[in-house]
Amino acid sequence: MNIEKLQLSNFKRFTDLEIDLSECDGAPKLVLLIGSNGCGKSSVFDALEYVSGRLKNFEAPHSADYLEKVQENDLRVVCELGGGDRLWRTKKKFSKRGNSLGSGSFYGRSSLRTVPELKSDRSMSAHYDEDSDRPRRFIEFDRRFEADIAQITEKILHELWGESFDADALKSRFLNPINDALDRIFAHSGRSIRLTQLIPALESKPPNIRFRKGESEIHYDLLSSGEKEVFNIILNLFNRREHFQNAIYFIDELDVHLNTKLQYGLLKEVVENWIPDDSQLWTATHSLGFIEYAAESDEAVIIDFDDLDFDEPQKLGPAPKSEDIFEIAVPQDSALKVFPNRKLVLCENQNVALYNVIDLPEHLFVAARDKNAVSLQTKAHPEFFGLMDRDFLGTAEIEEIRKQHGNLFVLLFYSIESYLYHPSNLAELGIEGFDSAEYSKAIFGVKESLKSRILLRLQKTRDSYEIVKSFSKALKSEAEEEIAAALESVDPDVYYPFVDMKRYRPTSILARFNLNPRRLAETKWMRDAIGELLRN
Repeated sequence: MNIEKLQLSNFKRFTDLEIDLSECDGAPKLVLLIGSNGCGKSSVFDALEYVSGRLKNFEAPHSADYLEKVQENDLRVVCELGGGDRLWRTKKKFSKRGNSLGSGSFYGRSSLRTVPELKSDRSMSAHYDEDSDRPRRFIEFDRRFEADIAQITEKILHELWGESFDADALKSRFLNPINDALDRIFAHSGRSIRLTQLIPALESKPPNIRFRKGESEIHYDLLSSGEKEVFNIILNLFNRREHFQNAIYFIDELDVHLNTKLQYGLLKEVVENWIPDDSQLWTATHSLGFIEYAAESDEAVIIDFDDLDFDEPQKLGPAPKSEDIFEIAVPQDSALKVFPNRKLVLCENQNVALYNVIDLPEHLFVAARDKNAVSLQTKAHPEFFGLMDRDFLGTAEIEEIRKQHGNLFVLLFYSIESYLYHPSNLAELGIEGFDSAEYSKAIFGVKESLKSRILLRLQKTRDSYEIVKSFSKALKSEAEEEIAAALESVDPDVYYPFVDMKRYRPTSILARFNLNPRRLAETKWMRDAIGELLRN
C-alpha cells in the first residue's frame, strides 16, 4: 500500500495542502518529511490518523481547536492510494473506496514513546493485534512499548517457560532477530549492544530485560535514552509487523535522542528490514543522518516543509536529491557548535554524499550550491574549509588559490569522478575480468576524441569560474597553454587531470561491472588521495 496524494483543507495549520507523489518512478517505500520545528510535519500524521478513522473522540473538549484551523469552515482530509483506493473525511462525513482497506491499513506512533524504566503491568497485554492501545492523539504519550514488553514476555512465559525451559527456542524466536537488528544499527557507531535476557514479569516484579554492552551486562533501565529508543522501535515492529501488512506506517521523529551515525543506521534498518515490502513508511525529522539516508536511497523521497506560508494553498512534491541536505538539518552558523571536533568542508552539492562515504573521521563534508559558492563561502567564513573540482584550472592557478586562501582546496583531477574511476582505484577492488591496460587505453581514446572540442570551448568554460576572474592575464594564459599541451600528451599522468570522467568515462567498459559509486568511494586509495590533499 502506498499514498499517491494527501490533501488537507482547513486542517490544523494548513489552509490547503497537497502532497503529490503520483509522478514518482515507482511507489517510494520511505517518505521523509523535513523542516524546522513547528513547520507542520507532525500535523500530517494527525491527518493520517483522522482520515483512517483512528483519531478517537473528535467531539471531546478542545478537539475542534486541535484540528480545525478556522472553526467556521469544515475541515477535510483526502488520501488517494495506489491502485485507486481512496479515503475521504470531513467532520460530518466519511467515505472509503477500495476492498484492500481494513483495520490493519494504517499504523502510527507518536514521538512521545520512550519509557525510562520497566514496571510490572500485565494489563497492557490485551488486544494489541487490533492496535487498541494506541494513543488518542499524537500529542499524547504512546504506551505501546510497555504493551509490547508485556505481550512478548507473556508468550515466553506460556510457550517456553514450562517444566523444561527451552533456551534455544528463546534465542531463535526472540533474541536473535532483535540482536541481528541491533548489530546492523550500531555497526558504525563504535560500540555494540546485545539483548541477553527476556525474563517475564513474575508476581509483582517487572520484566527482567538485560543487555551486554562491551564487557558489561546492564538492565534496560540503565541504557541511554538513545539505546532505549532504538530498542523501543525494533521491539514494536518485531511484535506487530505481522498484523500490519500492506499498510501505511507513520512514525513521528524516529531520530529522538540519537546521534548522526545511529540516525542513519536506524532508518536504514527499519526501511530495509522491518517495513513490509508492500508497505510504506512516513516519518518526520530534522536529523542529518535521516536526510543523508533518504538522499542516497532510490526508495525514498524527501518532502521539504521549510519556508512555506501555509496560510496560502501549497502543493508539495519530492524535493530534488541534490538539495543542500546539511543546510536543512543544521544551519551553517551553528555547525561548529554541533560538530566541535570535526573539520567542516564545503563542497559542491552533488558530491557531498560521496565525500562523506570516504573514511575521513576528522572531516564532515557540507553541501554548497556549486564551485563558485564553495569559493565565495570559504572566503566569507574562514572557520570552514572548502574543496572544489579542478575542472580546467592550471597548476599555477591552484598554487595561487592555496596561497590566497589557505582554507580552500582544489582537487588535483578534474572532478571527484576522476578519482572514483581512476585506474588505480578500480584496480584496488580486484574486479574479476577488469583489464587495467584496456581501461587506460579507453581513457586515452576518450581524451583524443574530445580534445579539439575542449580546446575550442576552453576559454569560455574557464570564464564561468568566479575565482579565475581575479587572476592576472599572464597566469590565465599559462594555464590555458598547460591544458592544451596536456591534451596533446600521451602520458596519462599529464593528460588525466583534465579528462572529465563525470561525463566522458568509458562506459562501454565500466558497464560490464555494475559499479556503485559509494563502493568506489570506500577504498583505501580514495581515503589516501583525498586525505593527503586536505592535509597539504
